[in-house]
Amino acid sequence: MKREQDLDEVSQQQNKRSKSDDKAEKVGLCEYVNHGFEPLSGEFKSRVEDFMVTEIYKLGIECQLKSFDIPDLLVEEEKEEENVFQPVELSEEIVAGLNKVLSKDLQSFFIPASDNKEERTSLHKSIGYFNDSLSSETTKDGNDSVIKVSLKRRSGFGNRDKRSDRNNHYLHFTILKWNMTTGDAVLRLAKQLNIKPKNLSYAGLKDKRGITSQRMCCRFLEPKRLVGINKAFFQANSSSTDAVVYKNSFIMGDFEFSKNGISLGDLCANRFSIVLRDCQETTPENLENIKNSLLKNGFLNYFGLQRFGNNGDTHEVGKHILRKDYQSAVELILTPNDNTKKDVVAALNHYKATGDAAAALAMLSYKASIEGMIFSALAKEPNNFKLALKRLHHKQQTLYTHAYQSYVWNNLVSRRIKTHGTAVLAGDLVYECVEENKGDVRILKKEELSNYHLSDVLLPLPGYDVQLPENSSTGFINEILEEDGMSIEDFKGPQGKEFNVGGCYRNILYKPSEFEANIVKYREENEKLVSTNIDSVLGREFSVKNEGSRTAVKLCFTLPKSCYATMLLREIMRSDNV
Repeated sequence: MKREQDLDEVSQQQNKRSKSDDKAEKVGLCEYVNHGFEPLSGEFKSRVEDFMVTEIYKLGIECQLKSFDIPDLLVEEEKEEENVFQPVELSEEIVAGLNKVLSKDLQSFFIPASDNKEERTSLHKSIGYFNDSLSSETTKDGNDSVIKVSLKRRSGFGNRDKRSDRNNHYLHFTILKWNMTTGDAVLRLAKQLNIKPKNLSYAGLKDKRGITSQRMCCRFLEPKRLVGINKAFFQANSSSTDAVVYKNSFIMGDFEFSKNGISLGDLCANRFSIVLRDCQETTPENLENIKNSLLKNGFLNYFGLQRFGNNGDTHEVGKHILRKDYQSAVELILTPNDNTKKDVVAALNHYKATGDAAAALAMLSYKASIEGMIFSALAKEPNNFKLALKRLHHKQQTLYTHAYQSYVWNNLVSRRIKTHGTAVLAGDLVYECVEENKGDVRILKKEELSNYHLSDVLLPLPGYDVQLPENSSTGFINEILEEDGMSIEDFKGPQGKEFNVGGCYRNILYKPSEFEANIVKYREENEKLVSTNIDSVLGREFSVKNEGSRTAVKLCFTLPKSCYATMLLREIMRSDNV
């Protein structure tokens, strides 16, 4: 019986790899540039700490969570200004009561009112400063004066009190999370704070499966509220056991006030720590060969499979949008996959069978989902598929069209490498400032080729306002688009900004500045093999025993923003199952 189970598990793994390989080829992942070593094997992301990402923020600051200290409320420049309101210190009892109102556990919370008008005014302002979703008023409870606190009719930040721009500052903090995407963390944190998700901003998206840390910020938020959310995690891990109880999925600290917010793209890079388990035997010499090959040749800077969604078809949606075939785009979005929730599958099937969008919408438990927004639009105008797409958030719309750009770019790279190898060609594009990898792009001349490596060369993501190479790469772009019945002109929307795709540039390959690989021996299948930021937060020491018959390989490297760690792994494992 056990042998049959083992064979079944092997079969499932082989099917999974086969599907992954099919998806990879479908989105243009076909070529490699590294040779001269034995590819690594192994299981990826077996334990949550086997994949760790630390964001490197502006000025090269590594976002390792270290402190939960609460800083002074006002930034230094503002402290010196006159007439700046300084909130009073709210007691733990008051903070707890306010949080219950925000979480809707209490409809109203009452605080004994002072006889001193200035003190009452200061408390009212401090309550609004704590969270401007709250309203407060002085009223009577019998013969006693009390301050009644309740939610404003409109929650969120739409009704913030009048403040001058110079005093509108942001709370920056590091969020350390596990088994949760950045988007899901934002949604959960916003719900706990009773604010709109759009009021939380960050520099980049991080994967779900792993332990990741990054900077976030929010306007008009007290650190106390985040510290309060942390309590559940620390209470769950108050015992002396070495095992970590992963409760609440994130904790926050390293608080800092700033006049400036955080925008997408503000990060410099990401540092990765990855463990591959159940590896075939390898040697330090082979790992050194892998390192030297990567540092010399780099890896193809493909867009990874996650760029194309669970079904690997978001680029197909983007293609239909750019071709103005909006009905096909909507139908593809409304196609379930293996990860689609049961109620959503039922709603999708009902709509497919009946065309009744209103009934399908009623079947959804979460009506603000992508499917819900589309059903909502189609319920009002059943055949207006363009309007249904426009009802999606702008970021979601561009996700589809950017996925198609990525598909074209991946295929362009594969055709270029297959035809020309790693040669730099006359007519290639490079940045004016190659060392900083930025600036205007220009065309390479034949006499300059010896001064450049393929890692300096850019290929455009197709769009209406990009410069094209003056060589065969432009021919490849046109071929790929023609195969889909398209041209560059399709990237210009018919009405100004509507479904416009401007295009940009991306390096063909990237050479990591540092890369380390080490063999780790272990005994138990699920044995912990690395120390984490969570261990340091809990004050726990961990050291690897490095003994046993099983083999793992630990990898550490840093990549700039928008580079996929999975594509580096693909290069050294010769596998798309990452």
